[in-house]
Amino acid sequence: MDDLELATSRLRLRRFDDGDLPLLTELFADHSVRRYLAVGRMDRVAALDFAAEFIRRSEGELSEAGCGALALTRKADGRPIGYCGLRPLPDRIRAVELLYAVAPDCWGNGYASEAARAVVDWGFAVLLIDEIHGFTRPEHGASRRIMEKLGMRYRGDTDRYYGETLAFYALGRCANGSNPA
Repeated sequence: MDDLELATSRLRLRRFDDGDLPLLTELFADHSVRRYLAVGRMDRVAALDFAAEFIRRSEGELSEAGCGALALTRKADGRPIGYCGLRPLPDRIRAVELLYAVAPDCWGNGYASEAARAVVDWGFAVLLIDEIHGFTRPEHGASRRIMEKLGMRYRGDTDRYYGETLAFYALGRCANGSNPA
């Protein structure tokens, strides 16, 4: 699992390393990103602590559950631009959560969709996950479009996991083991 890497034509997804902490700190401190994530307000110090815990948690999930968030980098220049991955849900052994975030200066390039497709395919084909869930703030049209492009279906709004009402999407693995999208 240490050499875990997913790749697309433009992107590389890999385990986090020490060099990813500054980018994650920037993401979590940036209001334009954070307003769409189910995390509270935080200054740079709190964002640094949150980013370090996010990396620790992701590494623990990868070790224990075989899935977690991965660093997202561009192949062309190696620049870290965000994260994408699958995270175990606290109360659903057979379902995981799709999560992603991309630096604002990279929005509009299709990176989140491309990374999410690679992660969903990995989840179904390699990890043999039965169901993938996605959550976003209801007003976050771009994230909703990403999930819909993946074939995820809107299941309604829920406050089950993050203490706020989020749009809930789900996608199940087909009976033949392939991804339906």
